[in-house]
Amino acid sequence: MTSRERVRAAITHSRPDQVPAAFEAVGSVTEKLMKHYGFTRYSQLLDRYGVDVAPVTPRYIGPKLKEYTNEKGELVKESYWGFEETYHTTNVDTYATTSYFPFHGVEKVEDVEALRYPDPDWFDYDSVREQCEQYPDKAIITGHEGPFQIVTYLIQMDEFFMLMIEEPETAGRLLERMVEFELEYYRRILEAGQGRIDIIRPHDDYGTQISLLFGVDMWKQFFMESTKKLTDLVHQYGAFYQQHSCGAVRPLIPYFIQCGVDVLEPVQKVRGLEPESLQKEFGGRITFHGGIDTQDLLPHGTADEVRAETERFIRTLHRDGGYILMSSQAFEGDVPIENIEALYDVDRRK
Repeated sequence: MTSRERVRAAITHSRPDQVPAAFEAVGSVTEKLMKHYGFTRYSQLLDRYGVDVAPVTPRYIGPKLKEYTNEKGELVKESYWGFEETYHTTNVDTYATTSYFPFHGVEKVEDVEALRYPDPDWFDYDSVREQCEQYPDKAIITGHEGPFQIVTYLIQMDEFFMLMIEEPETAGRLLERMVEFELEYYRRILEAGQGRIDIIRPHDDYGTQISLLFGVDMWKQFFMESTKKLTDLVHQYGAFYQQHSCGAVRPLIPYFIQCGVDVLEPVQKVRGLEPESLQKEFGGRITFHGGIDTQDLLPHGTADEVRAETERFIRTLHRDGGYILMSSQAFEGDVPIENIEALYDVDRRK
């Protein structure tokens, strides 16, 4: 099987020749790995780990975005959505935090309509096809922050939660504006890909380490219809919809399935996402992605412990498909190279 065939077989719960794998790391880790192995192309790194999924994204060609240094000497960058991020350097890595929320103070639907939103014309979709050609045998994935995640960069989360409660029409319209952009943006990517895009992956973190950020009824009120619109679009082009949502999101899994979500990512080490119970209740109905813990095991465990956990996830979740191997989150700078190797070097022909 090619990598693409393997991933598609896993998602459709067919019988792949082995468990497919994905890879994601923060930029500094990718650079460290490339240097460690002496690689000059990202595709070499994917091949070293037997990774079956490759990312693409359209090139931004819109209005020039602000970039400056603040009074503390820290770099600040503007997003095409209009929010700004400040980059903080620690002894581990450099991290960005949102430092300007352009939608602060929104109260009414009229306020929502008056705001500035990105234009789908701001992207070079021809570049998607060019990137796909670099990975002829791999499954192609694309996606960025979803409607909820983007909103929390534009308006502080507690402020948006109050809108959801006190001004639900305003909150709903704001999310609709996000989805309107997403639908056209992803439609153009799928068109440009000419059948080569396999997975659309929006990032929407609905959970914390212990629970959902809001109740199931509120998720259904604000996000179920938009999720269904996005999955319907993706399926029209023969692609799959991979829902990224950090946290303890088990109560939402039945509704993800109702909406047509094909893959849930990540499987974190939180209550309710134990692989055994997930397989028992949802096996065969949705594909699970990730699971090898980046919070404790990968940075602090031994290579043998990483191998054992990886084999457990494969043994539990891979039943003629239904599982894509990866860490629970992107590899951070505190994960030793030998533990990354231990994850990917296990026998996946189960």
